[in-house]
Amino acid sequence: MEISLYVHVPFCRQKCDYCDFFSIPSNRASCVCPDEKYVRSVLNEIRFYVKKYSVSRWKTVYIGGGTPSQLGAKLLFELVSGIKSAVSDKTADEFTVEMNPEDLAEDILDSAQKAGVDRISTGIQALDQKALDSVNRHCPLQTAISSLELLQKKWKKKLSVDFIAGLPGQTYSSFKKQFETVFNFKNIDHISLYSLTLEENTPLYKKIESGKIKWSQQKTDRMWILGRKILKENGFIQYEVSNFARTGAESLHNKVYWHLENYIGCGSGACGSVYGEVSERWTNTCSIKNYENFWLDFNPESEIPESIRQVEKIDLQTQEFEWIIMGFRLLEGVCSEEFKKRFGKSLEERIGVKDGLFFEWSKKHLARSYKKDGKTFYALNERGLMLLNLFLESLL
Repeated sequence: MEISLYVHVPFCRQKCDYCDFFSIPSNRASCVCPDEKYVRSVLNEIRFYVKKYSVSRWKTVYIGGGTPSQLGAKLLFELVSGIKSAVSDKTADEFTVEMNPEDLAEDILDSAQKAGVDRISTGIQALDQKALDSVNRHCPLQTAISSLELLQKKWKKKLSVDFIAGLPGQTYSSFKKQFETVFNFKNIDHISLYSLTLEENTPLYKKIESGKIKWSQQKTDRMWILGRKILKENGFIQYEVSNFARTGAESLHNKVYWHLENYIGCGSGACGSVYGEVSERWTNTCSIKNYENFWLDFNPESEIPESIRQVEKIDLQTQEFEWIIMGFRLLEGVCSEEFKKRFGKSLEERIGVKDGLFFEWSKKHLARSYKKDGKTFYALNERGLMLLNLFLESLL
């Protein structure tokens, strides 16, 4: 079986004020940091799933976090090598590791390349010191630029960078100017541009709610639209709501999620989904201590308790709606023949092609249908994608 793999490394130097992902600040003094125990635990869990699902090859691999580059050169090499050796076919269509700018150094890039990583994703977020400071971002502006210079010099494979539109303190001028800097680095072939989302219970949410920091949703939306325009003018093609790539540089791993394909999730706090006669999704414990204690001494004959992994069954109706939700995120949209094959139903009836929702959106020039390789696709256009949530709510 061929399947994708996500590995979660939940450690970071310092949690940014907007972040609600599961991660904890590293503290070597109190032994809260990525170490050999964590890597061994993850590799044991991976081997369990390889046996359970008879995995012979990784379709794609993504090591995310947190900050996987907190592992350092040696442990990253061990983790990547262990992932590859867990299956008989060592090839993968794509192998990505997230690295934060302040962790980038020649040794970790060399380790990644020698181990077989062929894509790095780095979170720049902004090239504006005032904006970075406003969200307690730990990476100074000059460090971010230096990391891009190092990547241009040392990294010869795929490279993606992340940016956020609408950070407090950003101006239209500073937001636009940062892309002038980015486009000087010709090895960047993928850019994720997100609108700042306020997540409840994060420090940033509380500061804005209390009035300590001023922020505007309207300004954020306009800034993102400006960013999209700049990216398109400079050869980056939008292929998903928040993702832009040069030709051939789309994220293959993220497409696994958007197409609702199988993927194994390993590591503390990771999620995985496998579809079939019995479809299930699991979420691992966020207690790193409990996670390590279980997987370090794992007995293959024992059951995985709920305290370590919570599992939910996914019925066909839920899969159907998730497939539509995820597929419409893509500019290519959803395929009628694939829907029929997977769910045995008419996609045209489900989304109202003749006289329903999709028909109305097409009349408003927000959606389109087209043929590709003999198949029929339905998609939102660039204007329609700006209203994606409204479209999906109407499908409920």
